[in-house]
Amino acid sequence: MSHQQPSSIAPRKHAYSAPSVKQLTLLHQGEVLAQRYQRYFQASVASTEHDLRSIFQLRHRVYCEEFQFEPSNALQLERDQYDSYSHFCRVQHLNSGLDAGCLRLVNPNSQQSLPLLDACSSAITDRKLHPDNFAKEDICEVSRVALDGLFRRRRIDQQYGARPSGVGLDRFSDKELRTFPYISISLYLAASIIAEHSGIKHAYVMVEPKLARSLSLFGIKMTRIGPDIDYHGIRAAYHITIERFQSYLPLLYQPLFELIKQNVQASMGLLTQASTNPNNYPATLLPCLCRAK
Repeated sequence: MSHQQPSSIAPRKHAYSAPSVKQLTLLHQGEVLAQRYQRYFQASVASTEHDLRSIFQLRHRVYCEEFQFEPSNALQLERDQYDSYSHFCRVQHLNSGLDAGCLRLVNPNSQQSLPLLDACSSAITDRKLHPDNFAKEDICEVSRVALDGLFRRRRIDQQYGARPSGVGLDRFSDKELRTFPYISISLYLAASIIAEHSGIKHAYVMVEPKLARSLSLFGIKMTRIGPDIDYHGIRAAYHITIERFQSYLPLLYQPLFELIKQNVQASMGLLTQASTNPNNYPATLLPCLCRAK
C-alpha cells in the first residue's frame, strides 16, 4: 500500500481577524498532529464490498470474540438489521492495511427505529431531547464503535501479559503509538462530516459515562439525557447536534478535522458512483434491504 505524503492542512476559518499567539500556537500544534496522523492513518467512508466486509470482520473480533457482547458465527461477520439503513466509516492503518477502528451512523426513516430505543426503551428520560421530537431524517445514532485490540493497547501492556493475538506492538514505532489515541476522535470527526453531508442535525450515542468525559476533553461535549443503564456494562444515552459538535471543536483538532474532511469527501464521491442498494452499500453483505425513503 502506498503511503500518503504529509501535506499542509489548511485550518478552518475563524471569526477573529487577528489570532493571538496562543491561538497560532494551537493551530501549529494541530497542524503537526494532523501531519503525523496522516502518515499512519486514513479515515474514509466504506464504499466497496471489501470495505464493508472488513468492518463486519472487525466488529466480530471486538463484539463477538473479545467482549462476547454478541454471539459468534461461522462467517465471522457481525451484522444486524440496522446495517441496512446505516452509513459506515473506518480508520485504516496505512503501513499494515489493517482496519484500526470503525463506526456506523444509523439513519432511520419514518418506519424505522434507533438501536438504543429498541434495546433500552428507558434509556432516555429527557423528553425535550427525545428522538421522537425530531424528524427521522434529521436524527442518527452513532453505534457499533469498534477499535481493534491491537490499537487500543500501549507498549507497556505487553510487559504485563496483555499482548493481543496476531501482530505485536513491537512492529509500531513510538511515533505511531503516540497517534493511537486519535483513532477514536478521528472516527467521530468522520461521523460528523457524514452526518452534515446527509443533512442530519441530531446525533445520539449510548456510551460509558467515563468515555463521554474523555470525549469532552477532545471538545465533543454531549448532553446526558438519561440515567445509567446496565447494558453490556454501565452506559448512558447522550445527545449532541452536529452544529454544536463542529462549532465547539478546539483549535488543536481543527487541522485534523480538515484533513479527515478531505479524505471522507473523496471516499463519499466513490460511494456515490457505486451501483448498489438504496444506501449505496453492497447488498450481498447487508442482512436486509428495508430502507425506502
